[in-house]
Amino acid sequence: MHRRILFAATIAVLVIGMAAPGFMPKANASYQSANLQTSGLVTRGYTDLYLNTVVDAVKAGSTFTFTLTLVANTNQVQRNISMGVKFDWMNQFQNATNANPSSTYSLLANQYATLTVSVTIPQLTGQYANFNLTPHYWTLEVWSTPANQPTWTAGCPTFAQPPNDPNVDCLMFSNNGNGYNNCYWYNYCTVIGHTVAIYNDQQAGSVSTFQQASAEITVLGNYLNGLKQAPPGTSSAVASLAAAETQLGLGEEAYRNGDFATAQTDYQNALNDANAAQSSLSTTGGGTDVATMTSIWLGGAAIIMGGIGALLLGFGGFKYMRGKTRSLPSYTPPTPAKS
Repeated sequence: MHRRILFAATIAVLVIGMAAPGFMPKANASYQSANLQTSGLVTRGYTDLYLNTVVDAVKAGSTFTFTLTLVANTNQVQRNISMGVKFDWMNQFQNATNANPSSTYSLLANQYATLTVSVTIPQLTGQYANFNLTPHYWTLEVWSTPANQPTWTAGCPTFAQPPNDPNVDCLMFSNNGNGYNNCYWYNYCTVIGHTVAIYNDQQAGSVSTFQQASAEITVLGNYLNGLKQAPPGTSSAVASLAAAETQLGLGEEAYRNGDFATAQTDYQNALNDANAAQSSLSTTGGGTDVATMTSIWLGGAAIIMGGIGALLLGFGGFKYMRGKTRSLPSYTPPTPAKS
C-alpha cells in the first residue's frame, strides 16, 4: 500500500514530457514568432537500445498531434495559410483541418493563429508490420500566399519565380536534417525533436517500467553507497538492489536484441526488486527516517523527469510528497528510549 501512495505522490509532481516547443525557423519575414509543439508521445528524448539512437516514441495506433502557434508581423498584409505534415511512409501531406488548400486560414498583421494537424500512427500490421523496428521522420510545412494570388498546394519550393509560381512563403520544421526531405537544404527549415519510434504494447510498457526501475535503483544505490553507518535492514536492501541491477541489465540486453517481451519481464523484475529494497529501508525494522525516504523518492522523480524532458518539483510538490510519506501506514516514528 505504501508504495502505491508514494508512486501516486511522485506522479502528482510529475509532468510527463508530452509537449516540446519548436523555434522560429530561419529567414522568414512574415511572422514575429512560430512555436511548434508535439503531443501524444509515450516518451521523449529516450535512448532506444534497439534503434541505437535517441527517440520520441509513440504507440502504434495512437494519435500524434502537431500544434503550431504563429504571430504575424506588424506590417503583414493578409496571407492565406495552409499547413500539412508528411511522415516518411506517406505519399502526400496530411493537412490541418483549419488551414488547408481547400479552406485556408487568413492571417493579418499582428494576429495570432493556432494551427493543428493530427496523424493516426499505423497499427503494426500488413505493410506496417515492422515499423517498430526502424526509425521514422516527419516534415511539417506551412505555406502562405497573398490574398490576391492562388493558393499554394505543393511542398515548399527551393525557390519561386513569379508569375509562373505564386509568391509562396514557407515555414518548415523537421525532425531530421540530412535524411528525409533534407531539411538542411532549405534556409527556412528548423530541425527539432528526435527520430520517431513506433512502439508496440511491449515496447511501450517496457519504457515506463525501465524508467521507474532505473530511477529507483540509481537513487537507492546513491543512498546506500553514501552511508557511513549501516542502519538495520541494510543488508536485505543491498541484496535486493543487486538483484534489481542484474534484472535491469538482462532487460537492456534483451531489448537491444529485439526481444521486447523478455525485456518487459526483466524490467518488471528489476522494479519489483528495487521496490523490495526500498521496502526494507522504509519499514520500522529498517529504521530509515521520513526525511531520507522523501529524499529518495524526490530524487527518483527527478531522474525520471530528466529522461523525459520536464521537471516540476516545486515547493508545493515537495510539501505534498513529504506529507504523504509522513502518513504511510507502514511507517512508525521512532519512540524515545525509556530512561
